[in-house]
Amino acid sequence: MASRRRFLRDALALAAAPSLARAAPAPAAPGPAADFDTLWKAVEARYAYFDRGVDWRAARARWRPRAAGAQGRDALIAALDGLLAELADESVWLDAHAPGSPRPLPSATDLWAEWTGGDAVISAVRAGSVADVAGAVPGMRVAAVRGQPVEAAVRALLRGARQSDPHARNWALRRLLAGPWAGQVAIEVRAGGRVRRLEIERQDLPPAGTPPVVARRIGESRDLGYLRPKNNLAEASLVRHFDAAMLLFRDTRALILDLRETQSGGSPAVAEALLGRFAVRETPWIVRVPHGRHLSAQPADRVVPRGPFTYTAPVVVLVDAWTAGEGESLAVGLEAVAKATLVGTRMAGVRGDAHEIRLPGSGIEARFPASRIFHPDGTPREAVRPTLPVDIIAPSGGPGDPILYQALKLLEGRLPPPRAGRPA
Repeated sequence: MASRRRFLRDALALAAAPSLARAAPAPAAPGPAADFDTLWKAVEARYAYFDRGVDWRAARARWRPRAAGAQGRDALIAALDGLLAELADESVWLDAHAPGSPRPLPSATDLWAEWTGGDAVISAVRAGSVADVAGAVPGMRVAAVRGQPVEAAVRALLRGARQSDPHARNWALRRLLAGPWAGQVAIEVRAGGRVRRLEIERQDLPPAGTPPVVARRIGESRDLGYLRPKNNLAEASLVRHFDAAMLLFRDTRALILDLRETQSGGSPAVAEALLGRFAVRETPWIVRVPHGRHLSAQPADRVVPRGPFTYTAPVVVLVDAWTAGEGESLAVGLEAVAKATLVGTRMAGVRGDAHEIRLPGSGIEARFPASRIFHPDGTPREAVRPTLPVDIIAPSGGPGDPILYQALKLLEGRLPPPRAGRPA
């Protein structure tokens, strides 16, 4: 019995003693260098637009040391932003930002500009935005951004041959005007022979809640439909709201579909579902060409009719610089499927179909185009232009919305007069 007690005592003492065997250390979490390498390799392997003279290996040499030495998440974001900026591409972005990060184009901007005859010209301003409140109007010439002449500021963002690339120069101009997520961007502009200073205060605020669609009957006889999605082409619930609106418009003489608030892009599945309400038969609507393949060998995506009825009256689609990504695809699809007329300015010109990758250490998600997108007639999506272009710098017609005005004017000339008995 005594020996049994001694055995239990010794066993308990051994259990209470510090273990001589050390547990194997847990593997270290991937660091910022691993995140950088993951992103760089993914873009190298799958990015669809390396034909614009980007030296991606040189970009790695410039930005990897900064990423590897990043102290904290904000510093890593700055290094990844710097790497992706080398592509000068509106369709490349991160889902995370620091206060000083540049705002992505066009999803978080309210100014659109382009180089015209050597001048940096503001070509569009979002109505009701902080830039609008600050006094920016289309047609202003940008002279300086944050105290630096605009030409010098653009050149500082670009490298080598990209300084003369028109696409890259427009991207750099828009990025400068977008400014940071939070803080002030001061620009000097010329208008009417005078130089003015505009101080635009950016605030990093969550998007305000809005109704999913604006849907109303318009026109003197209330026999035209007006439908405007509110930057929600990524949400499957939009299809339900869209269908409810289409029931309201079933007997209208024409439909105006306003895609000028689709700046964040969206889902191909949602766009295809919306298009199904306009398809009389199975019809090609877009062509997606994966990286490394050729347009001639790629079949088009096709849309099939989706009930309970097909809308066959004339359709006019309103577009501008904030018609972006899948909003542009939807506009192209409506032109192909519903023979719609596009009215407005150039769209954002976001290139390709987004590929998403989540970085292993930080969890940051990056998006970049891994395939090209074309109209069924072979035109690159970013090169599609409105059938009826509208000059919003010098608009014709009365005050208000010049693009909507031109759409109504177009329909007035095309449609037969309203029949008696339509709802007032």
